[in-house]
Amino acid sequence: MKQSRNDSFEFVRQVSTEAPEDTRAASDDAGPEDSRAAAFAFVKQLAQDLSDGSFELPAFPDVALRVREALNDPQVSVDKIARIVLSEPVLSARLLRIANSAMMQRGSLEVTDVKMAISRLGFDMVRNTAVSLAVDSAFKAPAHGPLRRQIENTRRRSVRVAVLSYILAKRLADSVKPDEAMLTGLLHAIGRFYILMRAEAFPELFEHPDVLQGLLQDWHPGVGRAIVEAWGFPEPIAVAVDEHEVLDREHPGRADVADVVLVANLLASREAAGQANLSAMASIPACVKLKIDEQLGMRVLAESEEEILSMSQALGA
Repeated sequence: MKQSRNDSFEFVRQVSTEAPEDTRAASDDAGPEDSRAAAFAFVKQLAQDLSDGSFELPAFPDVALRVREALNDPQVSVDKIARIVLSEPVLSARLLRIANSAMMQRGSLEVTDVKMAISRLGFDMVRNTAVSLAVDSAFKAPAHGPLRRQIENTRRRSVRVAVLSYILAKRLADSVKPDEAMLTGLLHAIGRFYILMRAEAFPELFEHPDVLQGLLQDWHPGVGRAIVEAWGFPEPIAVAVDEHEVLDREHPGRADVADVVLVANLLASREAAGQANLSAMASIPACVKLKIDEQLGMRVLAESEEEILSMSQALGA
Protein backbone atom coordinates (compact mmCIF):
# COMPACT_ATOMS: atom_id res chain seq x y z
CA MET A 1 0.00 0.00 0.00
CA LYS A 2 1.17 3.50 -0.72
CA GLN A 3 2.30 5.46 2.30
CA SER A 4 -0.26 7.93 3.56
CA ARG A 5 0.10 11.54 2.52
CA ASN A 6 1.04 12.80 5.95
CA ASP A 7 1.42 9.98 8.46
CA SER A 8 -0.39 12.12 11.00
CA PHE A 9 1.92 14.82 12.38
CA GLU A 10 4.97 13.89 10.25
CA PHE A 11 4.10 16.47 7.64
CA VAL A 12 4.46 19.41 10.02
CA ARG A 13 8.07 18.63 10.79
CA GLN A 14 9.09 19.75 7.33
CA VAL A 15 7.11 22.97 7.26
CA SER A 16 9.92 25.23 8.42
CA THR A 17 11.84 24.45 5.25
CA GLU A 18 8.92 23.90 2.88
CA ALA A 19 6.50 26.64 3.88
CA PRO A 20 8.39 29.71 2.65
CA GLU A 21 8.99 28.30 -0.81
CA ASP A 22 5.62 26.58 -1.17
CA THR A 23 3.68 29.55 0.10
CA ARG A 24 5.47 31.98 -2.17
CA ALA A 25 4.88 29.69 -5.12
CA ALA A 26 1.18 29.43 -4.31
CA SER A 27 0.88 33.16 -3.76
CA ASP A 28 3.01 34.78 -6.45
CA ASP A 29 0.09 35.24 -8.78
CA ALA A 30 -2.61 35.46 -6.15
CA GLY A 31 -2.06 38.64 -4.24
CA PRO A 32 0.30 41.31 -2.93
CA GLU A 33 3.04 41.01 -0.36
CA ASP A 34 0.72 41.25 2.63
CA SER A 35 -1.24 38.23 1.42
CA ARG A 36 1.95 36.21 0.99
CA ALA A 37 3.14 37.24 4.44
CA ALA A 38 -0.21 36.31 5.98
CA ALA A 39 -0.14 32.91 4.28
CA PHE A 40 3.35 32.19 5.51
CA ALA A 41 2.56 33.33 9.06
CA PHE A 42 -0.59 31.24 9.08
CA VAL A 43 1.18 28.10 7.89
CA LYS A 44 3.98 28.54 10.42
CA GLN A 45 1.48 28.97 13.26
CA LEU A 46 -0.63 26.03 12.10
CA ALA A 47 2.42 23.79 11.82
CA GLN A 48 3.66 24.79 15.25
CA ASP A 49 0.26 24.22 16.85
CA LEU A 50 -0.06 20.76 15.33
CA SER A 51 3.55 19.78 15.97
CA ASP A 52 3.55 20.53 19.69
CA GLY A 53 -0.07 19.47 20.25
CA SER A 54 -1.22 22.91 21.31
CA PHE A 55 -3.82 23.37 18.60
CA GLU A 56 -7.28 24.32 19.76
CA LEU A 57 -9.17 21.17 18.93
CA PRO A 58 -12.95 21.59 19.08
CA ALA A 59 -14.49 19.32 21.68
CA PHE A 60 -17.31 16.96 20.83
CA PRO A 61 -20.66 18.28 22.10
CA ASP A 62 -21.86 16.49 25.21
CA VAL A 63 -24.77 14.71 23.51
CA ALA A 64 -22.50 13.34 20.76
CA LEU A 65 -20.08 12.01 23.36
CA ARG A 66 -22.91 10.37 25.28
CA VAL A 67 -24.22 8.73 22.11
CA ARG A 68 -20.78 7.41 21.22
CA GLU A 69 -20.07 6.14 24.74
CA ALA A 70 -23.45 4.42 24.93
CA LEU A 71 -22.96 2.74 21.56
CA ASN A 72 -19.65 1.30 22.76
CA ASP A 73 -21.75 -1.05 24.89
CA PRO A 74 -22.79 -4.00 22.70
CA GLN A 75 -25.75 -4.61 25.00
CA VAL A 76 -27.13 -1.06 24.85
CA SER A 77 -30.88 -0.85 24.33
CA VAL A 78 -32.94 1.23 21.94
CA ASP A 79 -34.63 2.80 24.97
CA LYS A 80 -31.33 4.08 26.37
CA ILE A 81 -30.20 5.55 23.04
CA ALA A 82 -33.64 7.13 22.59
CA ARG A 83 -33.38 8.84 25.98
CA ILE A 84 -30.01 10.34 25.02
CA VAL A 85 -31.29 11.48 21.64
CA LEU A 86 -34.41 13.02 23.16
CA SER A 87 -32.26 15.09 25.52
CA GLU A 88 -31.11 17.14 22.50
CA PRO A 89 -34.04 18.50 20.41
CA VAL A 90 -31.85 19.32 17.42
CA LEU A 91 -30.52 15.76 17.30
CA SER A 92 -34.03 14.34 17.68
CA ALA A 93 -35.36 16.45 14.82
CA ARG A 94 -32.44 15.58 12.57
CA LEU A 95 -32.82 11.86 13.23
CA LEU A 96 -36.53 12.01 12.38
CA ARG A 97 -35.78 13.88 9.14
CA ILE A 98 -33.27 11.23 8.15
CA ALA A 99 -35.71 8.41 8.94
CA ASN A 100 -38.27 10.07 6.66
CA SER A 101 -35.84 10.93 3.86
CA ALA A 102 -36.23 9.37 0.43
CA MET A 103 -33.06 7.33 1.01
CA MET A 104 -34.22 5.79 4.30
CA GLN A 105 -38.02 5.78 4.11
CA ARG A 106 -39.72 2.39 4.05
CA GLY A 107 -43.18 2.57 2.53
CA SER A 108 -45.50 5.51 3.03
CA LEU A 109 -45.65 5.49 6.84
CA GLU A 110 -44.12 8.63 8.35
CA VAL A 111 -41.87 8.11 11.35
CA THR A 112 -42.83 10.47 14.16
CA ASP A 113 -41.28 8.69 17.14
CA VAL A 114 -37.56 8.70 17.97
CA LYS A 115 -37.56 5.06 19.09
CA MET A 116 -39.14 4.03 15.80
CA ALA A 117 -36.56 6.11 13.94
CA ILE A 118 -33.71 4.38 15.78
CA SER A 119 -35.20 0.96 15.08
CA ARG A 120 -35.52 1.80 11.38
CA LEU A 121 -32.11 3.38 10.94
CA GLY A 122 -29.98 1.32 13.31
CA PHE A 123 -27.38 2.44 15.82
CA ASP A 124 -24.70 3.23 13.26
CA MET A 125 -26.90 5.84 11.61
CA VAL A 126 -27.66 7.33 15.01
CA ARG A 127 -23.92 7.68 15.53
CA ASN A 128 -23.56 9.32 12.11
CA THR A 129 -26.33 11.77 12.91
CA ALA A 130 -24.66 12.68 16.19
CA VAL A 131 -21.35 13.22 14.39
CA SER A 132 -22.99 15.48 11.81
CA LEU A 133 -24.42 17.55 14.66
CA ALA A 134 -21.04 17.58 16.40
CA VAL A 135 -19.29 18.94 13.31
CA ASP A 136 -21.95 21.63 12.91
CA SER A 137 -21.60 22.61 16.57
CA ALA A 138 -17.80 22.53 16.63
CA PHE A 139 -17.42 24.70 13.53
CA LYS A 140 -20.16 27.29 13.71
CA ALA A 141 -20.03 29.91 10.98
CA PRO A 142 -20.24 33.59 11.91
CA ALA A 143 -23.42 35.49 11.10
CA HIS A 144 -22.00 37.04 7.93
CA GLY A 145 -18.86 37.62 5.90
CA PRO A 146 -16.61 35.52 3.66
CA LEU A 147 -15.89 32.94 6.37
CA ARG A 148 -19.60 32.14 6.65
CA ARG A 149 -19.81 31.45 2.92
CA GLN A 150 -16.73 29.23 3.03
CA ILE A 151 -18.02 27.24 6.02
CA GLU A 152 -21.48 26.80 4.50
CA ASN A 153 -20.05 25.69 1.16
CA THR A 154 -17.75 23.21 2.88
CA ARG A 155 -20.62 21.84 4.96
CA ARG A 156 -22.85 21.33 1.92
CA ARG A 157 -20.03 19.64 0.06
CA SER A 158 -19.19 17.37 3.02
CA VAL A 159 -22.78 16.19 3.34
CA ARG A 160 -23.00 15.51 -0.39
CA VAL A 161 -19.80 13.45 -0.30
CA ALA A 162 -21.14 11.58 2.76
CA VAL A 163 -24.40 10.68 1.03
CA LEU A 164 -22.61 9.67 -2.16
CA SER A 165 -20.25 7.53 -0.08
CA TYR A 166 -23.24 5.73 1.44
CA ILE A 167 -24.79 5.13 -1.98
CA LEU A 168 -21.53 3.93 -3.55
CA ALA A 169 -20.82 1.54 -0.69
CA LYS A 170 -24.33 0.13 -0.87
CA ARG A 171 -24.30 -0.30 -4.64
CA LEU A 172 -20.71 -1.02 -5.58
CA ALA A 173 -18.59 -1.96 -2.56
CA ASP A 174 -19.91 -4.85 -0.49
CA SER A 175 -16.60 -4.86 1.41
CA VAL A 176 -17.48 -1.48 2.98
CA LYS A 177 -20.37 -0.82 5.34
CA PRO A 178 -22.55 2.01 3.97
CA ASP A 179 -22.92 3.59 7.42
CA GLU A 180 -19.14 3.64 7.89
CA ALA A 181 -18.75 5.18 4.45
CA MET A 182 -21.22 7.93 5.34
CA LEU A 183 -19.45 8.63 8.64
CA THR A 184 -16.12 8.94 6.86
CA GLY A 185 -17.66 11.20 4.25
CA LEU A 186 -18.99 13.46 6.98
CA LEU A 187 -15.47 13.73 8.41
CA HIS A 188 -13.43 13.84 5.19
CA ALA A 189 -13.23 17.66 5.07
CA ILE A 190 -12.90 18.28 8.82
CA GLY A 191 -9.46 19.78 8.21
CA ARG A 192 -10.98 22.41 5.94
CA PHE A 193 -13.34 23.51 8.72
CA TYR A 194 -10.48 23.83 11.18
CA ILE A 195 -8.26 25.77 8.79
CA LEU A 196 -11.06 28.13 7.84
CA MET A 197 -11.87 28.89 11.47
CA ARG A 198 -8.19 29.55 12.25
CA ALA A 199 -7.79 31.65 9.11
CA GLU A 200 -10.32 34.14 10.43
CA ALA A 201 -7.42 35.72 12.36
CA PHE A 202 -5.69 36.40 9.02
CA PRO A 203 -8.25 38.50 7.09
CA GLU A 204 -5.78 39.11 4.25
CA LEU A 205 -6.26 35.49 3.20
CA PHE A 206 -9.95 36.06 2.46
CA GLU A 207 -9.07 39.01 0.23
CA HIS A 208 -7.18 36.65 -2.09
CA PRO A 209 -9.18 33.41 -2.41
CA ASP A 210 -6.55 31.67 -4.53
CA VAL A 211 -4.08 31.86 -1.67
CA LEU A 212 -6.60 30.52 0.84
CA GLN A 213 -7.67 27.71 -1.48
CA GLY A 214 -4.05 26.74 -1.99
CA LEU A 215 -3.53 26.49 1.75
CA LEU A 216 -6.70 24.46 2.17
CA GLN A 217 -5.75 22.08 -0.60
CA ASP A 218 -2.25 21.46 0.71
CA TRP A 219 -3.00 21.26 4.41
CA HIS A 220 -6.51 20.00 5.04
CA PRO A 221 -5.86 16.24 4.71
CA GLY A 222 -3.12 16.19 7.35
CA VAL A 223 -4.99 18.52 9.66
CA GLY A 224 -8.12 16.42 9.24
CA ARG A 225 -6.28 13.24 10.09
CA ALA A 226 -4.88 14.83 13.24
CA ILE A 227 -8.38 15.83 14.32
CA VAL A 228 -10.07 12.48 13.72
CA GLU A 229 -7.23 10.71 15.50
CA ALA A 230 -7.56 13.09 18.45
CA TRP A 231 -11.32 12.49 18.46
CA GLY A 232 -10.70 8.75 18.72
CA PHE A 233 -12.03 7.51 15.39
CA PRO A 234 -10.65 4.24 13.97
CA GLU A 235 -7.50 4.12 11.85
CA PRO A 236 -9.30 3.31 8.54
CA ILE A 237 -11.28 6.54 8.88
CA ALA A 238 -8.11 8.52 9.66
CA VAL A 239 -6.41 7.04 6.60
CA ALA A 240 -9.40 7.88 4.41
CA VAL A 241 -9.46 11.49 5.64
CA ASP A 242 -5.75 11.73 4.86
CA GLU A 243 -5.83 10.03 1.45
CA HIS A 244 -9.22 10.86 -0.08
CA GLU A 245 -7.58 13.09 -2.72
CA VAL A 246 -4.63 10.79 -3.55
CA LEU A 247 -5.90 9.62 -6.92
CA ASP A 248 -3.03 7.19 -7.52
CA ARG A 249 -3.63 5.50 -4.15
CA GLU A 250 -3.18 1.73 -4.41
CA HIS A 251 -3.42 -1.14 -1.95
CA PRO A 252 -3.94 -4.91 -2.14
CA GLY A 253 -7.30 -6.52 -1.66
CA ARG A 254 -10.83 -5.26 -2.09
CA ALA A 255 -12.08 -1.71 -1.95
CA ASP A 256 -11.82 -0.01 1.43
CA VAL A 257 -13.59 3.01 2.88
CA ALA A 258 -10.90 5.38 1.59
CA ASP A 259 -11.57 4.15 -1.96
CA VAL A 260 -15.30 4.80 -1.56
CA VAL A 261 -14.85 8.32 -0.19
CA LEU A 262 -12.23 9.11 -2.85
CA VAL A 263 -14.67 8.19 -5.61
CA ALA A 264 -17.53 10.05 -3.91
CA ASN A 265 -15.34 13.13 -3.60
CA LEU A 266 -14.35 12.82 -7.24
CA LEU A 267 -17.99 12.64 -8.35
CA ALA A 268 -18.92 15.59 -6.16
CA SER A 269 -15.98 17.60 -7.53
CA ARG A 270 -16.85 16.93 -11.14
CA GLU A 271 -20.50 17.65 -10.49
CA ALA A 272 -19.78 20.93 -8.69
CA ALA A 273 -17.53 22.05 -11.53
CA GLY A 274 -20.22 21.25 -14.06
CA GLN A 275 -18.00 18.71 -15.77
CA ALA A 276 -19.82 15.83 -17.38
CA ASN A 277 -16.56 14.27 -18.62
CA LEU A 278 -15.48 11.62 -16.15
CA SER A 279 -13.19 9.77 -18.55
CA ALA A 280 -10.21 9.99 -16.16
CA MET A 281 -12.00 7.61 -13.78
CA ALA A 282 -10.93 4.61 -15.83
CA SER A 283 -7.30 5.11 -14.79
CA ILE A 284 -7.90 5.69 -11.06
CA PRO A 285 -7.22 2.59 -8.91
CA ALA A 286 -10.12 3.26 -6.52
CA CYS A 287 -12.53 3.47 -9.46
CA VAL A 288 -11.17 0.20 -10.80
CA LYS A 289 -11.82 -1.50 -7.46
CA LEU A 290 -15.40 -0.18 -7.42
CA LYS A 291 -15.82 -1.06 -11.11
CA ILE A 292 -17.10 2.43 -11.84
CA ASP A 293 -16.43 4.30 -15.06
CA GLU A 294 -17.64 7.61 -16.42
CA GLN A 295 -21.00 6.28 -17.64
CA LEU A 296 -21.79 4.54 -14.38
CA GLY A 297 -20.66 7.57 -12.42
CA MET A 298 -23.07 9.84 -14.26
CA ARG A 299 -25.84 7.25 -13.90
CA VAL A 300 -25.32 6.99 -10.15
CA LEU A 301 -25.56 10.77 -9.84
CA ALA A 302 -28.72 10.93 -11.97
CA GLU A 303 -30.50 8.00 -10.33
CA SER A 304 -29.62 9.10 -6.79
CA GLU A 305 -30.39 12.80 -7.05
CA GLU A 306 -33.64 12.62 -5.07
CA GLU A 307 -31.98 10.55 -2.33
CA ILE A 308 -28.97 12.87 -2.21
CA LEU A 309 -31.18 15.96 -1.98
CA SER A 310 -33.48 14.57 0.71
CA MET A 311 -30.64 13.27 2.86
CA SER A 312 -28.69 16.51 2.47
CA GLN A 313 -31.72 18.43 3.67
CA ALA A 314 -32.19 16.00 6.55
CA LEU A 315 -28.59 16.54 7.65
CA GLY A 316 -29.07 20.29 7.60
CA ALA A 317 -27.01 21.08 4.51
